[in-house]
Amino acid sequence: MKKKSSGDLMQDPFYAKLMLAIETVIHKEDLAAKNVDLEIKDSDAKSAIRKALGTLKGTPPKKLDSTPSEQWVLQTARELVLLHAVLRVEDKPLEAATFCRALLAVEDSLKLRREMAGHSRGYLDFLTRFIEEKKI
Repeated sequence: MKKKSSGDLMQDPFYAKLMLAIETVIHKEDLAAKNVDLEIKDSDAKSAIRKALGTLKGTPPKKLDSTPSEQWVLQTARELVLLHAVLRVEDKPLEAATFCRALLAVEDSLKLRREMAGHSRGYLDFLTRFIEEKKI
C-alpha cells in the first residue's frame, strides 16, 4: 500500500480532524503568548511539533527552557503530547504512529504557509484566519 502524502492526509476526514485539533492547540498557545507580549514565530511552532514527535517516539526533550520562546516550545509540545493522550478511536487510544503522521502533515502545512506568506509568522497568521475568522 502506498504511503499517503501530507496533502492526501489533509483530504482524509479522519486526519483532517486530527490536524485541526493539533492546529487548535498551536493557535491557543500562540494566543497565550500574545497575551504576555511574547512574539512566537513559525520556527517555534515547528520546534514544538518536533519535540512532541520526539516525546511520542520515546525521546523526551532536553530542558532548554531558558528563554520565553523556549518555554513556549516546551509547553506547546507538552500540550500536543497531552492531546494525543486523550484522543480515542472507537474507544481505544489513538496509536502514536497515527498521531505522528498527523503532526508531520501539520509540519508540512506550516512549511507551505510560511513559504507562501514569505515571513516568519506566515503559518501562525494563517491559523488565526483559518480558526478564528473561518475565511479559508
